[in-house]
Amino acid sequence: MFTLTRAIANYERTLFSGKSKYDEYQYFNKLDALSASELNGKNIFFSEEGECFHCHNEFNFTDNSFRINGLYLVYQDSGRARIILLPSDVEKFKVPSLRNVEKTAPYIHDGSLATLADVVEHYNSGGKPHPNKSGLIKPLHLTAGEKEDLLNFLNTLTDQ
Repeated sequence: MFTLTRAIANYERTLFSGKSKYDEYQYFNKLDALSASELNGKNIFFSEEGECFHCHNEFNFTDNSFRINGLYLVYQDSGRARIILLPSDVEKFKVPSLRNVEKTAPYIHDGSLATLADVVEHYNSGGKPHPNKSGLIKPLHLTAGEKEDLLNFLNTLTDQ
Protein backbone atom coordinates (compact mmCIF):
# COMPACT_ATOMS: atom_id res chain seq x y z
CA MET A 1 0.00 0.00 0.00
CA PHE A 2 2.81 2.44 0.88
CA THR A 3 4.49 2.00 -2.52
CA LEU A 4 1.23 2.49 -4.36
CA THR A 5 0.35 5.70 -2.51
CA ARG A 6 3.84 7.10 -3.13
CA ALA A 7 3.58 6.29 -6.85
CA ILE A 8 0.21 8.02 -7.12
CA ALA A 9 1.48 11.05 -5.20
CA ASN A 10 4.51 11.34 -7.50
CA TYR A 11 2.27 11.15 -10.56
CA GLU A 12 -0.11 13.78 -9.20
CA ARG A 13 2.78 16.17 -8.57
CA THR A 14 3.65 16.04 -12.27
CA LEU A 15 0.19 17.34 -13.18
CA PHE A 16 0.72 20.82 -11.71
CA SER A 17 1.75 23.70 -13.85
CA GLY A 18 2.19 27.41 -13.73
CA LYS A 19 1.86 28.44 -17.37
CA SER A 20 -1.84 28.18 -18.07
CA LYS A 21 -4.01 30.93 -19.54
CA TYR A 22 -5.23 31.63 -16.02
CA ASP A 23 -1.63 32.02 -14.80
CA GLU A 24 -0.90 34.47 -17.61
CA TYR A 25 -3.90 36.53 -16.55
CA GLN A 26 -3.50 36.24 -12.78
CA TYR A 27 0.25 36.19 -12.22
CA PHE A 28 1.80 37.68 -15.35
CA ASN A 29 -0.66 40.59 -15.73
CA LYS A 30 -1.68 39.63 -19.25
CA LEU A 31 -5.19 41.05 -19.00
CA ASP A 32 -6.19 39.92 -22.49
CA ALA A 33 -5.30 36.27 -21.77
CA LEU A 34 -8.90 35.39 -20.90
CA SER A 35 -11.95 35.83 -23.11
CA ALA A 36 -15.15 37.47 -21.87
CA SER A 37 -16.69 34.03 -21.36
CA GLU A 38 -13.66 32.81 -19.38
CA LEU A 39 -13.70 35.96 -17.23
CA ASN A 40 -17.39 35.46 -16.50
CA GLY A 41 -16.64 31.84 -15.57
CA LYS A 42 -13.84 33.07 -13.29
CA ASN A 43 -16.27 35.46 -11.61
CA ILE A 44 -18.75 32.61 -11.06
CA PHE A 45 -16.00 30.32 -9.75
CA PHE A 46 -14.79 32.88 -7.20
CA SER A 47 -18.26 34.05 -6.13
CA GLU A 48 -20.69 32.91 -3.47
CA GLU A 49 -22.99 32.08 -6.39
CA GLY A 50 -20.62 29.40 -7.67
CA GLU A 51 -19.14 28.35 -4.31
CA CYS A 52 -16.21 26.64 -6.10
CA PHE A 53 -13.43 28.68 -4.48
CA HIS A 54 -14.24 27.53 -0.95
CA CYS A 55 -12.82 24.06 -1.69
CA HIS A 56 -10.75 24.76 -4.82
CA ASN A 57 -8.50 27.58 -3.71
CA GLU A 58 -4.87 28.66 -3.53
CA PHE A 59 -2.40 28.11 -6.37
CA ASN A 60 -3.26 24.44 -6.85
CA PHE A 61 -7.01 25.00 -6.64
CA THR A 62 -7.54 22.65 -3.70
CA ASP A 63 -7.80 23.11 0.03
CA ASN A 64 -6.59 19.50 0.51
CA SER A 65 -9.61 18.75 2.68
CA PHE A 66 -11.76 15.63 2.60
CA ARG A 67 -15.48 16.06 1.94
CA ILE A 68 -18.65 14.30 0.86
CA ASN A 69 -19.82 15.88 -2.38
CA GLY A 70 -23.30 14.38 -2.61
CA LEU A 71 -22.58 12.21 -5.62
CA TYR A 72 -24.43 9.27 -4.05
CA LEU A 73 -26.78 8.59 -1.18
CA VAL A 74 -24.72 5.50 -0.34
CA TYR A 75 -21.13 5.22 -1.53
CA GLN A 76 -19.64 1.87 -2.55
CA ASP A 77 -16.22 3.02 -1.28
CA SER A 78 -15.75 3.97 2.37
CA GLY A 79 -13.36 6.74 1.33
CA ARG A 80 -10.79 8.15 3.72
CA ALA A 81 -12.10 5.97 6.57
CA ARG A 82 -10.59 2.94 4.84
CA ILE A 83 -7.14 4.35 5.62
CA ILE A 84 -7.68 6.56 8.69
CA LEU A 85 -10.15 4.16 10.35
CA LEU A 86 -12.26 6.95 11.82
CA PRO A 87 -16.05 6.74 11.49
CA SER A 88 -16.16 10.50 10.86
CA ASP A 89 -14.22 9.98 7.62
CA VAL A 90 -16.60 7.42 6.07
CA GLU A 91 -17.37 8.32 2.45
CA LYS A 92 -15.10 11.40 2.45
CA PHE A 93 -12.74 11.94 -0.46
CA LYS A 94 -9.98 14.46 -1.01
CA VAL A 95 -10.82 17.68 -2.84
CA PRO A 96 -8.68 17.37 -5.99
CA SER A 97 -6.57 20.05 -7.58
CA LEU A 98 -8.12 21.62 -10.65
CA ARG A 99 -4.75 22.25 -12.28
CA ASN A 100 -4.73 20.60 -15.72
CA VAL A 101 -8.32 19.52 -15.10
CA GLU A 102 -9.03 19.41 -18.82
CA LYS A 103 -6.63 16.46 -19.11
CA THR A 104 -7.64 14.40 -16.08
CA ALA A 105 -10.92 12.77 -17.14
CA PRO A 106 -12.81 10.80 -15.98
CA TYR A 107 -13.74 12.85 -12.92
CA ILE A 108 -14.77 12.46 -9.29
CA HIS A 109 -13.13 9.96 -6.91
CA ASP A 110 -14.51 6.94 -8.76
CA GLY A 111 -14.30 8.19 -12.35
CA SER A 112 -18.08 8.08 -12.69
CA LEU A 113 -18.40 11.45 -14.44
CA ALA A 114 -16.97 11.37 -17.95
CA THR A 115 -16.75 15.09 -18.71
CA LEU A 116 -16.24 18.40 -16.98
CA ALA A 117 -19.71 19.33 -18.16
CA ASP A 118 -21.02 16.36 -16.14
CA VAL A 119 -19.13 17.62 -13.09
CA VAL A 120 -20.51 21.15 -13.46
CA GLU A 121 -24.01 19.70 -13.86
CA HIS A 122 -23.57 17.62 -10.68
CA TYR A 123 -22.59 20.64 -8.63
CA ASN A 124 -25.20 22.83 -10.31
CA SER A 125 -27.87 20.34 -9.18
CA GLY A 126 -26.63 20.43 -5.59
CA GLY A 127 -26.00 16.70 -5.53
CA LYS A 128 -27.92 14.06 -3.64
CA PRO A 129 -29.15 14.72 -0.08
CA HIS A 130 -26.48 12.65 1.69
CA PRO A 131 -26.78 13.31 5.45
CA ASN A 132 -23.08 14.26 5.75
CA LYS A 133 -22.73 16.16 2.48
CA SER A 134 -20.59 19.29 2.71
CA GLY A 135 -22.75 22.31 3.49
CA LEU A 136 -21.02 24.17 0.68
CA ILE A 137 -22.65 21.97 -1.93
CA LYS A 138 -26.09 23.26 -2.79
CA PRO A 139 -28.04 23.93 -6.00
CA LEU A 140 -26.35 26.73 -7.95
CA HIS A 141 -29.13 27.51 -10.43
CA LEU A 142 -26.65 28.42 -13.19
CA THR A 143 -28.04 29.09 -16.66
CA ALA A 144 -26.76 27.16 -19.68
CA GLY A 145 -24.59 30.15 -20.60
CA GLU A 146 -23.15 30.42 -17.08
CA LYS A 147 -22.32 26.71 -17.06
CA GLU A 148 -20.54 27.12 -20.40
CA ASP A 149 -18.63 30.12 -19.05
CA LEU A 150 -17.62 28.15 -15.96
CA LEU A 151 -16.39 25.28 -18.15
CA ASN A 152 -14.44 27.72 -20.29
CA PHE A 153 -12.80 29.12 -17.15
CA LEU A 154 -11.94 25.64 -15.83
CA ASN A 155 -10.19 24.90 -19.12
CA THR A 156 -7.94 27.95 -18.57
CA LEU A 157 -6.38 26.07 -15.63
CA THR A 158 -4.74 23.61 -18.02
CA ASP A 159 -1.18 24.20 -19.14
CA GLN A 160 -0.94 23.38 -22.82
